[in-house]
Order: sequence, then structure tokens, then C-alpha cells
Amino acid sequence: MDRIITLHKINRWWVTGKVDSPFLYKVVRDEFRDITALLEDKRIISLIGPRRIGKSTLMYQTINYLLDANTNPKNILLFSGDDPGLFSNHETVYDILNDYTKEVLHQDFETLRDRVYIFIDEIHFIKDWQLYLKSLYDRRYNIKFIISGSSSIHLFEGSRESMMGRLDDIYILPLSIGQFTRFYTAYKEDLGLDAFCVLQPTDSVFANPEEYYKELNQNKYKLAGFESAMNKITKTYLLCGGYPEYFDTDNLMIWRKRLTEDIISRGLYRDIVSIYKIKNPEILERLLFYIAANSGSEFSYSSIAQTLGVDSLTISSYMNYLSQAFFVSVCNNYSPNVGKVIRKNKKIYISDSGVLNGILRNYEPSPESEGVQVENCTVQMARNYSESEGFTVYFWRSNQQEADIIIDKKFGLTPVEVKYRNTVLEKDLKGLFSFIKTYEAKTGLVITKNYLQKKEGVIYIPFWMIHK
Repeated sequence: MDRIITLHKINRWWVTGKVDSPFLYKVVRDEFRDITALLEDKRIISLIGPRRIGKSTLMYQTINYLLDANTNPKNILLFSGDDPGLFSNHETVYDILNDYTKEVLHQDFETLRDRVYIFIDEIHFIKDWQLYLKSLYDRRYNIKFIISGSSSIHLFEGSRESMMGRLDDIYILPLSIGQFTRFYTAYKEDLGLDAFCVLQPTDSVFANPEEYYKELNQNKYKLAGFESAMNKITKTYLLCGGYPEYFDTDNLMIWRKRLTEDIISRGLYRDIVSIYKIKNPEILERLLFYIAANSGSEFSYSSIAQTLGVDSLTISSYMNYLSQAFFVSVCNNYSPNVGKVIRKNKKIYISDSGVLNGILRNYEPSPESEGVQVENCTVQMARNYSESEGFTVYFWRSNQQEADIIIDKKFGLTPVEVKYRNTVLEKDLKGLFSFIKTYEAKTGLVITKNYLQKKEGVIYIPFWMIHK
């Protein structure tokens, strides 16, 4: 039958025993370890992140890992919810899996002896997918599901409650500077940075800034030898952003065109406009441009609505769509009083520096804009860390004092300030010290350009030394 023919073409490892090399990057992202650590668990793994960020590649790398572990190739199935060869006549997840078990495995769900791994990419395009997966999961068949979607809202809209306790979410977001460095060395230019990567602490800087600093300080003289190479990579990272697809081309103009047309424009229309049936997409485009031009600034829904000539409810809804599609990050003003958090202005950031430059058509960011972009990237890295730990990212402003980032770890607060410059004076950190004193925060963290130091309970770490 046609569906089985299509599945054979997709799952070539059923015959070859391996994943074709074009589907595998030379570098494996940090999230790969999170995925493989959960493979023998029962719960469904859901990979959530923006389109073109590398979720499909992680699926192929995981399949390759299973094959290397001597998993029967036919016990691994991959298909995509937007494949016209599979879903041209309103087929369901059950239809595909039923054909697979009968025609490929020659078994029924009930009689599966060895574990079967089912990878479903872009699952949100399949109608009622959650009903079928819930049913199969609850019957405790010997199946491990790994699914992906481009937006946490439209992936789980109306289904989060039904899937409660059955999902392990892993967020796949733009590469951190550390991940970007490993890709750059593998694909662009070998700058002898293997030793640098080995010297990096294993945990996130946001988990424990003091321990992170202690590890760096022990190797500060060795690390200093990599500063020139890392400055070069940092400039490229700030210009091109953290989408792994950048490494598929050597031409910056081609990458910029792909970024603008595919990731930004098609992402807006396919993942937002079509899903939410937005009637005025030009307002969404103008809003995204406004955010890019004011990234890192405070805002209120009413002020943006007035600027764009629409009502506040529309702006609030569109902002939520952009956030759930991972185009932007919205930070509330921290306060122990929830009512004040809701009422106060917010800060907004474009989630990726390459996307920011693509929207604004910045082909060579100025030195002045680098600080804004480093703040953008730091917010994104803080969000990546916090999403995985169940923490929340804020900023803080009170009585003319401000701190760029506040990570609420439930059991403590970590304030972060970004000062991307050669010299950082104590007077530049009045807001950080004020927050530490007001809320008795244990440690403050300052992201600098090249200054590594610990002083008066504050950790200073260069941006290029932060791997995640």
C-alpha cells in the first residue's frame, strides 16, 4: 500500500541499518543527552521549539544512537505530521501505526515483545493526535513515543490536561554561545578550540555562579589564550544567531535570505497566522518589527497598541502568540506581590540575535548595539536554563534602580546584570547591589566583555566564557 511505501522511503535504516549521513550534524547539541537519558522511561518525550531549530536532526541523531546500541532497525519508526504521502485522506496516528505494526513488524500492539520507538515530527498537524497517543500510552504497550512541535501553545492547546503525567518536555531553543562555538569549529574554521571546550564547566553559569567562576578561575591563564578566537566567534554569533542551519552555507547573504524568508516570514504565517486564523497579519508583522527595534526596552500593552493603532487585547494576544512560537521573550518586573507583577510594565526581547538582525536588516551591527544583543542572548540562555528547571525569568526596576535579569529559583533569587564593556565600575551596578540588599540575594552575576573576577559577593564573567 502507498503509506507503507512512503514509510519505507523515510525509514531507510530498515534496510541499511544506519541513518543516512546528510541527516546527521557533525556536532551533537546538549539536549541530545537529555533525550537519550529518557529513552528507557515510559513517558512520552516532547521536543518543543521554533521551526528550523534542529528538532528533526535531534530525532535522527537519537535514532542513530539507538541503532548503535543494537536496537532492531525495524523497531524504529519515524514520520512527520505534515507529510502529504501519509496524510492526504485524513489519516490518523492510529492508521499509520496500525499499518506499521502489521506490515513491517508483523505483530499487533498487544503482542510487541521488544520496545518500539516511534518518532513523530510536527505532530501538531495531525488531527486529534493526543487522543490516540493517550489511548496507546494508557494501554501500556511496549512503545516509546518521541514527538515534536513548533509551538508549545498549538502543540498542546486543549490537550495538556489529557496528557498530564505522560509527557517529558525538552525545549530546543537557539544555540548558546558555547554550543555555537562547537558548531563553528566543526563547520567553519578550526581555531583550535577543542581544549577551550574541555576547560568549560559542565553546569550552567546560572545554576551556581560561584562554582562556575571557581572552575574558570582555576584555568584563567589557559583560557586567556583563547580570547582572540572567541571574540571572532562571538561577533559571528551576535550577527548570525543560534540557528544550526546557518552552518549549512558559507554565504552570509544566502543565510540572511533564508533566515528572513523561511524562519521569520514562513514561521509567522505557518506557525502563527494559519494556526490562530489571524485576520490582519500585517499588524503581527508591524508588532514584530516594533519589538526588534525596541528589544530590551520596557513596554505596556496599551502603549504599543496606541503606537500601532490597535486595541490592547489584540497586542496582548499577538504578543502571546509570538512568545509561544519562540520569536520573543517577555519578562515581568519582579515583585513578591503577584498583583504588582501583573500591573507593572514588562520587558521584551527578540529571542535570537540573528532573527533580530534579519528583521532590522543589520548587516554589520555597531559596537553600540553589541551590548543590546549580548543582553538579548543572555536573557535567552537564562530562559533556556530556567525552562528546564521550572524556574521563572524576570527583570527588576524599582525607584530608578534596575537589574537586567532575575532568576526566581523558588528557593532563592539570582540577579544578573549585563555590562558588555572593557571596564565595569561599581557605580554601573547600583541596581544590582540594590536588589541584592533588598531581597538578600546570595550572589550577583555580571556578564562582561573580558573581565573575570569575584568581588564583594558579585561574580564577573566574560560572555565568551559562558557555554550555556
